[in-house]
Amino acid sequence: MLNEKIKLFMRERGIKQSFLKNKLGMTASTCNAMLNGNRGISAEEYFKICDALKVPLDYFKDIENEEV
Repeated sequence: MLNEKIKLFMRERGIKQSFLKNKLGMTASTCNAMLNGNRGISAEEYFKICDALKVPLDYFKDIENEEV
C-alpha cells in the first residue's frame, strides 16, 4: 500500500515522521495514522509528501508497479 511505501522510503533514508508532519502542517497523531494506514492520503497530501521527500509524483506508483 502507498502508506507502507512512503514509510519504507523514509526509514531507509532516516527521515523522521516529525519532518513530514511539519512539512504537511498536520499533528503527529494525524501523520502517524496516515503512515500506519489508519486514514487515507488525500491527493493534496500526496503532492505535499512528494514535494517534501523531493521525489516525482509517480515515484511511489513506479515502486508499486515493480512488485506486481
